[in-house]
Amino acid sequence: MEQFQHEPGADQVSDDHAFTREQLQHRIQAYNEQKQRFDVLPTDTQQLGRFTIVCLIMNRTIGTGVFVQPVNVLFLTGSSGVALLLWCVGGLIVFCIVLSWLELALSVPHHLIFHNERWERYATPRSGGDKNYLEYIYKRPKFLMSCIFGIIFIVFGHLAGNAIQFGVFMQTAINPTCNEDDECFNKGAVLGWAITVLTLCAIINIATRRLAIVLNNGFAIVKVLMVVIMAFLGMIYGAAKGDGCRKISWKNRGAGGGFGDIVLALFYAMYPYTGFEQPFYVLAEVRQPRKIFAKYVILAMLIVMVLFPLANVGFLCMTPYDGNEGLEDNMALALFQRIARDRGELREATGSRQGVSVLLAIFIFGNIMAQTYTASRVKQEIAKEAILPWSLQLASGNNALLSRLLSHGGQPAINDINHHLEQVPIAATFLHWAFEILLVLVFGIPLKPSTSYRILTYLKTFSVVGVLGLFTVLGLLFLKLDSHFRRERGRRWYEKVAWRPWSDPLPTAVACAALTFILLATFAPPSVSRSDEELPYWAGPVIGWMVTLLGVLWWLGLRFVQWKGRFELQVRRVPYIEIDHNGEPVQKAEFVEHDRMPVTARPRKRHV
Repeated sequence: MEQFQHEPGADQVSDDHAFTREQLQHRIQAYNEQKQRFDVLPTDTQQLGRFTIVCLIMNRTIGTGVFVQPVNVLFLTGSSGVALLLWCVGGLIVFCIVLSWLELALSVPHHLIFHNERWERYATPRSGGDKNYLEYIYKRPKFLMSCIFGIIFIVFGHLAGNAIQFGVFMQTAINPTCNEDDECFNKGAVLGWAITVLTLCAIINIATRRLAIVLNNGFAIVKVLMVVIMAFLGMIYGAAKGDGCRKISWKNRGAGGGFGDIVLALFYAMYPYTGFEQPFYVLAEVRQPRKIFAKYVILAMLIVMVLFPLANVGFLCMTPYDGNEGLEDNMALALFQRIARDRGELREATGSRQGVSVLLAIFIFGNIMAQTYTASRVKQEIAKEAILPWSLQLASGNNALLSRLLSHGGQPAINDINHHLEQVPIAATFLHWAFEILLVLVFGIPLKPSTSYRILTYLKTFSVVGVLGLFTVLGLLFLKLDSHFRRERGRRWYEKVAWRPWSDPLPTAVACAALTFILLATFAPPSVSRSDEELPYWAGPVIGWMVTLLGVLWWLGLRFVQWKGRFELQVRRVPYIEIDHNGEPVQKAEFVEHDRMPVTARPRKRHV
């Protein structure tokens, strides 16, 4: 650990210095609300622990994907054996991405912290996920990577597709005999349910942080139990009542299985695993991240990597795949309907369809609530970079509505950073909600709900996991190679890294190769398509890359605004960090300043 003796003054904090307590008080006294904000993080009692880390991943990963996507994977592969293989391969690819994220998350950014009468350099994890990693790796051009990440995440960093599927399940619960292609199907009601669940989750997010976390953990427990029950019920019942398990084979029983089919199927298989990002997005809120974070993220991922293929085996044992003609729309519904039909009563089959639809709708509610909690805080981090209109307002945290009501308003949190009311990103939550509603309407009105769900889940996986994931792992691989070959002349990554996987650099290399291949191969046309498919196969990747290009255009527009206004945008972010009794740095608050420096003035460095 590097040590430094010099302590800068209150106005001379360098790029990587954190505030001392005295410097923080000085800034509070000189606070200028027109261009400055203080973001106060959770207190010690409000921080997230081991169980919540696991539950954030479980609640987010277990939703529509593990029940609906198996149908898409089977349809494209035409083989139950290949489908199971892709579920395993998709999990391994995402796991390699997770290991790369962990290495970056626990190592950047670095700050000099005044501790034990000297300045020491610590890795101080920050909320925001891969936003921080990309900005650390790609420092130039200034603001470019912030704009690319920001635009992609604002547009697709949500679960609008899951919300539409929520509406489908609610309609099925109300009228179980009505299918999507029937005249009785009400698409307007589906979109209404979607907007309702998105709005409810947004209200919970700004009303109470504590309740959101408690509900998240409760949903996670129920979801894991249900998937385990469905998996073993399918295998046991299927083996006892027929030979479904024996029909799992490599034989192609459908029309798919081509190169383009396999690539698209792999995308659909990867989608359910992508909930791994949730605790990364709120890492600054985690208690003792250097001690517990990697261990429990890996534990959660290993659990889902076992659960998802196991659940698919249970589905296939209960409802054997004999070709695309008899392929069900939802494996969970098909599983319970099979049990009801075997009992010989149509009413029970209808009742089971209603009950399972309500259960799956509740699962989706848990998904959306977890994503709203984390993604709204990422959008708050994006706003801190001053690349959005009204950035300071969007970057601000506020007292949670329920806490404010019960405490009769309370004092500003910055007055006591160790004992304050729950802080929630109200403005950023509104931004998150607005784009969810926009995507629901843009895709939901002209397209069928099933098509809307497929394209929105594809776009989220392609853009947030694929494109941003590729930029991240390629950048990490560059840091490793740079550290190996250039040594002292380079970025010296291996001198800074605080955590490395035991097989380093294999996970990063595998993630780079897999994501590069998938993003390029996704333009290969599939050999099969649904008879009612409303979008061409290339629509997903084209839209995904267009939004990436939009991020570049946003950056160019930002540069143009600065050139035309003859100013340079300056962003300063300085944390206040304390060292706890375990020797871990804990970020308590962050000072954010946005300023416009005239081009004639001497520019100062950007503080991070």
